[in-house]
Amino acid sequence: MRRLGIVELNSTEVKLLVVNELENQSYIVEEKRESKIRIAQDLAVDELIKQQSIFNVATILKTYKQYLNSFDVAESFALASSEYLSAKNQRSFFDELYSTTGFKFKILSAEEEVSYLYSGFINSLDCPKGLILNINGINSQVLAYNRRNCLNQMDILDGSVNVANKYLTNEQSPAKAMAEMVKSYSKHFDGITWFSELDEETQIVGTGDAFVSIAKLSRKLRKYPYAKVHAYQFSKEELDEVYNFVTTLDVDKTKKLKGISSQSADVLASCISMVKAFAEKSGINKFIVSTYGVAEGYVLTKINPIAQEKPISDVLGLWLETQNLYYNNSALKNTQNIYDLSLILFKQLKVLHKLPRNFVKVLRIASYMHDCGKRISGVEYEKKGLNIVLESDILGIAHHEQVLAAFVVASQNLQDFSMTDWIKYNMMLTEEDLEGVRKLAVIVKLATLLDSFGAGKVKDISCDILGDSVIMKTIVDSPADMEIAEGLKVCPDFAKAFKKHLEIL
Repeated sequence: MRRLGIVELNSTEVKLLVVNELENQSYIVEEKRESKIRIAQDLAVDELIKQQSIFNVATILKTYKQYLNSFDVAESFALASSEYLSAKNQRSFFDELYSTTGFKFKILSAEEEVSYLYSGFINSLDCPKGLILNINGINSQVLAYNRRNCLNQMDILDGSVNVANKYLTNEQSPAKAMAEMVKSYSKHFDGITWFSELDEETQIVGTGDAFVSIAKLSRKLRKYPYAKVHAYQFSKEELDEVYNFVTTLDVDKTKKLKGISSQSADVLASCISMVKAFAEKSGINKFIVSTYGVAEGYVLTKINPIAQEKPISDVLGLWLETQNLYYNNSALKNTQNIYDLSLILFKQLKVLHKLPRNFVKVLRIASYMHDCGKRISGVEYEKKGLNIVLESDILGIAHHEQVLAAFVVASQNLQDFSMTDWIKYNMMLTEEDLEGVRKLAVIVKLATLLDSFGAGKVKDISCDILGDSVIMKTIVDSPADMEIAEGLKVCPDFAKAFKKHLEIL
């Protein structure tokens, strides 16, 4: 397994990623660090990077260099955002960074930056139609796509810092300043005709610190129970709720908000105002947040070059395979067998479970992650799987689907189902979800038992539903008496979930 390091430098942050490259041309993030900087203020004032800022960045990079050395990284890359193209002293700045830290930065063009952003999020989200908004310190970018085809792109010479500098003063209230910022940023989109051509299913895909801050505030106001930011979704009404909340705060109060850094607080009002202006001009009312950006897109295209030209067709499948390769390489084939059997059972028992097609994603995650609790212990590993699935980087799914899959994994033995844990996520879940989890848990457990020894003897299953019984006929390529005996252990749970007696032949 080869480790790679990626340093991403924009005008407000220095980001470090350490990843493990895997044989399926994907990666696992082993370490992620972010350090705030204030170069955007320098660029916004006179386009000159101040000596103090250079010193601060060099100090961070020296630490990152030591960190990469401690991880025994095979290769490292350093990227700088397109914002640095406007710096009058860009050459001396990057020469000094190279001489003092050893990092030789590639300054991205606006087109390259958007390209890597696109690769980062399109291969990590389930969002077939989107309008990307990326807000930097002194510029921003927009990209429209449909079914993974890029349609339109525009670059805007306004970012969170220079917009804040223009309007956030002590002379007017936050509410008035934010109204001015909405009005000002909206002008960038006057005359954009292709907004009207966007499909009604299009979502605004938000990347970067601006949307992370909005997501944190939105979660807090909604009392949203799931802590992940990536793939967080919210509506225009929820954005307006955040906007109205921030209009009541001056910068000092904003800095006291939990989870919002001091530097993010300085531009929180401008970020939210810019997003509000963009939403109103585009007419899009749905948002999804991506924490996978330039660095993630760049490393994926290094490991899997085809991903830059053609996005991955099965995002969820890639990242489930990646999880299994990294944590349990020997069981990968067995995991695929379990999913195949689970899917057969799902289809054969449809008349009983009556679950919609979107539960197949939940079933797929649970099948691949059914024994992830063994990373901790082989004893009662199913229950241990709840938090592992909740916290894992399983990409290409919605939060709702990941939470349901976590409960399916944890409840493979129905007596282990925890209503206490379930109630924590009540605002995300329904009674129908509860029934679905119980039925899928039994299906996944039955599939694992029918492949208990990893030999893949059971190739197919045919179910006859007769009165109060379900007769399952296994199609095998060699005697599977032990597997069938194991499968019969699920009969009590099957009766609870499906209200039918189970026989396996």
